[in-house]
Amino acid sequence: MPDVHLALCSPSGTMSVSVHGFVSLAGDAKVVGGRSMRIGVPREIKNGEHRVAMTPEGVACLVGDGHVVLVERHAGRDVGYDDDQYREAGAYVVPDAKEVWQAELVVKVKEPLPPEFDLLKRDQILFTYLHLAAMPEVAEQLVSRGVCAIGYETVQTDDGRLPLLAPMSRVAGRVAMQLAAHYLQLENDVSVPGRGILFGGLPEIDRARVAVLGAGNAGEQAVRVAAAMGADVRVLDQEPTRLAALESSCGVRGFVARETDLTAFVEGCDVLIGAILVPGGRTPRLIGRKHLRRMNSRSVFVDIAIDQGGVSETSHPTSYDEPVYVEESVIHCALPNLPACVARSSTQALTRATLPYLRLLAGGLESALDASPELARGVNVRNGRIVHERVRQALEMQ
Repeated sequence: MPDVHLALCSPSGTMSVSVHGFVSLAGDAKVVGGRSMRIGVPREIKNGEHRVAMTPEGVACLVGDGHVVLVERHAGRDVGYDDDQYREAGAYVVPDAKEVWQAELVVKVKEPLPPEFDLLKRDQILFTYLHLAAMPEVAEQLVSRGVCAIGYETVQTDDGRLPLLAPMSRVAGRVAMQLAAHYLQLENDVSVPGRGILFGGLPEIDRARVAVLGAGNAGEQAVRVAAAMGADVRVLDQEPTRLAALESSCGVRGFVARETDLTAFVEGCDVLIGAILVPGGRTPRLIGRKHLRRMNSRSVFVDIAIDQGGVSETSHPTSYDEPVYVEESVIHCALPNLPACVARSSTQALTRATLPYLRLLAGGLESALDASPELARGVNVRNGRIVHERVRQALEMQ
């Protein structure tokens, strides 16, 4: 990817720009890519989703590049960014979603939901988390409506890194362990009592036993939090080098996946974390009912991988209205927008990661994809078809 200025810039000077009858303030800085684009930032409507796709500082940078940014009213209210802050950054705050979705480029946090399907339009660029392998109905809408959809989770560098998924994965790993400790308590905010275990124990009592499937960005952070809280932690992964690093830094026990019996791995655990990832593809369902039956009664299972379908045959998405359910005497938590509960931190981390790519896209789709191979790899849907091979394969198998 070419060198992209990462500083969060603010507009200097003003000029009047007409957009479908609107007048907005925009900076008189140069336009990246040589053209101006209308960029829409809608308010998220997924249950419990408080994040917003762009901070006011990020908006100021786009406006400073010469683009026009439309932000839906109250889009950032839940994370402490009011409409006046977006106006001061140079955005035009519009009263409803329909106006925002008229933009050429729409940047979101989560996938479009049914109330938003009719707002999609042909040749529009949608930049957001998609996770289409687990959402065939969303894929169908994007294809039929001719949207160019780029998934944050499939933007991938030459060396295999996922720079736009990584920050939210790290957040999710930390939040997952916080929730696990909470739900393990007898008294929690749901109707299902946990085992009543003190996570880190005491010298004279047992610690919680934690098993983590996967040592990538999410799994690593879950391991680190659990170890810091004093739990007895074991982690399973395919890469011995990752496991060795965690064993050395955290004092946990690592298990190589191909050499480990999963039944023995989860035996007697109080907390199970699912953090397996197949970029663009569906998560393999490694955990069955027979495994859950070997866990302690009223233990907690947090499936971070639910975005891509989940790691267990018992997994199905939950919401912040009803975050947990019980299967095989195990408390399941499978929130597809886990980082939403720490929405301000998540919004800031997401903006920092996505802004350089968004600035490229705002300069024109073709030039952006030519300049950034990793961004090109993130395209899921274009010209009425699924173009990401792994996403296509996952959808064909359903």
